[in-house]
Amino acid sequence: MKIGAMNHPARDPVAEIDWFGQNGFDFVDLTLEPPAADPSDVDVEGIRAALARHHLDVVAHSAYFIPVSSPFFGLRQAALQEFRRALDVAGQIGARMMTVHYRGIPPLFPPERCPEWHVEVLHPLCSEAAGLGVTILLENAPGLPGQIDHIAQILEAIPALGFQLDSGHTQVEGGDDMFDTYLEQLGHRLMHVHLSENDGSRDQHLPLGAVPGSDLDWSARVALLKANGYDGTISLEIFAPERAYLLQSRDLLRQWWADG
Repeated sequence: MKIGAMNHPARDPVAEIDWFGQNGFDFVDLTLEPPAADPSDVDVEGIRAALARHHLDVVAHSAYFIPVSSPFFGLRQAALQEFRRALDVAGQIGARMMTVHYRGIPPLFPPERCPEWHVEVLHPLCSEAAGLGVTILLENAPGLPGQIDHIAQILEAIPALGFQLDSGHTQVEGGDDMFDTYLEQLGHRLMHVHLSENDGSRDQHLPLGAVPGSDLDWSARVALLKANGYDGTISLEIFAPERAYLLQSRDLLRQWWADG
């Protein structure tokens, strides 16, 4: 298991990488999105140098608000172009995985169009990514009940697509925490994991174990990941103002993993 952290999209990505490297992380989950990390604006050579300087691996992460399932064909094609811009940078910096995000569709449209529109965009993207040695991953989203069935359909339609599980998002899908269900149904396609905490109201990116009164058993959650056979990359998607909480979450995760 490797532990990484995600850069803040409003901060200089090279400075972020340097901090992660200086503080003992294994890899960087590099989100390529504005305002400070737009794929067209980032310093690719500077990023490569910073990764090499600290001997860090890297996973790429595209913006969550790219409209992959818009009812407008032109916007879906624009989404594909945006993913291609991120993929180009991912290939240049040596990332072997790049995340895209599941998106819902507006009311009035037949639900089955949602996975169809995802496949329309992600199938060619996965083919292009394979040529660069990159695997595209699909991440579950917050606040969208029932998405697991659509994600399963998309994964079935695109064998080259991997699955990324976001634990914080499973807490805010409109009902019970879906973490165990995702592992049970899609664990065989799991290639990357995001961990953070929230109070169940929204995706808050809080430190692990930070919510008063929470009944989330992190040691059991980590043990379940291991029992599922997972031993890959885990990103801490935590944006507390005081970064000591990020380091504390990293140390707790290491202990839970060792105990599990």
